[in-house]
Amino acid sequence: MKQYITDNEGNLIEIDDLQAAIYQVADYIHYLHSDDAPDMHRFDQKRQAYWRDIFIKLNLLKNRKESGSDYNEVN
Repeated sequence: MKQYITDNEGNLIEIDDLQAAIYQVADYIHYLHSDDAPDMHRFDQKRQAYWRDIFIKLNLLKNRKESGSDYNEVN
């Protein structure tokens, strides 16, 4: 059964391997530019918020799957 999340930009994302996606996104949350330029700082903040949102939604999907829920999409 296919699983989906919707990112905070409105894009529907199909999840092929839920556990691998959680691990990958957990890693992405910590990526930052080494450049202290204000533009890079704002970009990093936006990307971190994006990946945190994805991480939360993936974990909600995991919790629903573990609880036996049939609902396979998180918005």
